[in-house]
Amino acid sequence: MAFTWPVMLWALLALPLLVWAYLAVLRRQRRMQERLADSHLLPYLVAPVSAWRRHLPVAIYLGAVLLLVLAMARPIAAIPLPVNRAAVVIAIDTSKSMIAEDVKPNRLEAAKNAARDFVKAMPPSARIGLIAFSDYGTVLVPPSTDRQALDEALNRLQPQQATSVGSAILEALRVLPLRKEFLGDRLERLRGPVPQQGSQVPAPAPTPVPGPPAPPPSVSELPPAAILIFSDGVSNLGADPRAAAALAAEAKVKIYALGLGQQGGTVMTYQNQLVLVPFDPTMLQEVARQTGGEYFGAANLEDLRRIYRQLGRSIGWERRRTEMTSLVAGAAGVLMLAGGLLSMIWFRRLP
Repeated sequence: MAFTWPVMLWALLALPLLVWAYLAVLRRQRRMQERLADSHLLPYLVAPVSAWRRHLPVAIYLGAVLLLVLAMARPIAAIPLPVNRAAVVIAIDTSKSMIAEDVKPNRLEAAKNAARDFVKAMPPSARIGLIAFSDYGTVLVPPSTDRQALDEALNRLQPQQATSVGSAILEALRVLPLRKEFLGDRLERLRGPVPQQGSQVPAPAPTPVPGPPAPPPSVSELPPAAILIFSDGVSNLGADPRAAAALAAEAKVKIYALGLGQQGGTVMTYQNQLVLVPFDPTMLQEVARQTGGEYFGAANLEDLRRIYRQLGRSIGWERRRTEMTSLVAGAAGVLMLAGGLLSMIWFRRLP
């Protein structure tokens, strides 16, 4: 246990003084009783009280004073708190085709708006991450409860080049709880080499751990997890989405996909030329079905809420440094109340 204001602990020196003062009062009372009557008459004048009953209320009061001094020092302790280990990763397609305007204002902005609606529909305890994928997947926000970082990352999304849905799935599996440990080398082999990702900070090299490696987690130890993909469905680069979805299914990760575009695609002007921008939800439907997830043809808020209900919760325990001032002060108040009640019941007075 640590203290924010440890200087307040000097007040503990008052406890021995209080004990000395209490004993002095008892000696004074004894002398006054002896002056009042002979010692052999005292048992007839003063009702006998057991020693433990006489001292217990005062001892409780002294315990309350001790706790109040600790509360003034603002104690901090690492205590186990329940946390929801379930996680969702949002993967948004940032390929060039996402600037098509067959979904207003365009596919990319519609995806960002739908992602914001999904985040707002989730409880604050939900851990949500964000991946942008074009030529490869880029983890912008690992699964966490930091909504501000998520919103800022959504605002920074810009259209890039190609589309790699498979890479998005693999990157999501890398950051979802325990999936990287569960899948092991198979995940890295399918992922392959990934180029430097611009402003993304490279992950630090793992610190070697002496002794044999820890065994991978079992299926029963995997907390609930899901991937929510916003895309126009055409994957033309990177890992095979179906192979990536097979790993996701093995790791008990459901993939939900939301298709953005009109059936048959659309035509738009790009660099002074008319360009056909396709929309094909077939692959998104396949990876969703392969993992036990679901495909949505439009961003319906109730459908987005249903994703989290189907995901479920996994409550774990995590040690967090927490200030205990209110808890310690509350315990002191309970002790003072208990000491006062005992004194009133036994002696008809407060100690």
